[in-house]
Amino acid sequence: MSAQKKEIEQLYIGCYQRLLSVARAMLKDEDEASDVVSDMFARLADGSLTLPEGHTENYLLVIVRNLCIDRSRKMTVRERIERRMSLSESDQTTMDNDRERAREMIDYAEKNFPKQTWRVFKLRFDDGLLYREIAERMGISEVTVYKHLAEALRKLKEKFNPTRR
Repeated sequence: MSAQKKEIEQLYIGCYQRLLSVARAMLKDEDEASDVVSDMFARLADGSLTLPEGHTENYLLVIVRNLCIDRSRKMTVRERIERRMSLSESDQTTMDNDRERAREMIDYAEKNFPKQTWRVFKLRFDDGLLYREIAERMGISEVTVYKHLAEALRKLKEKFNPTRR
């Protein structure tokens, strides 16, 4: 066994649980967390990632954090809403109601937002793009992106959280 493989094995034994708990805290899902940590060690083993000298555990923590952020960004709006709702409520009935409400909101947005507003909304919340990136992709100004998102949120609040008089 090469010295590098031995070092990776030792890191796996010594750091796996800590890295897994960081990933679990960020992703709020055991399977996703395990996938992220395992993927990182697989990349180390196949040479896609290389270890710097010293501070190795900190380096691994940063990699896990970044992989978790990447994985979160790739989740759709629906997945994010469902994941957060399922973690915030222990009552199954409440979770089902919340999921249904989230589906209704997304369906409403898709059917009722103007085409450009819906596209901006999806790019922001499905793709996780920044205002600048959306503006560049769509050939509009950042102010226009802001206006579309503000209008989208206003319409959702109006429809699903009307003010009481």
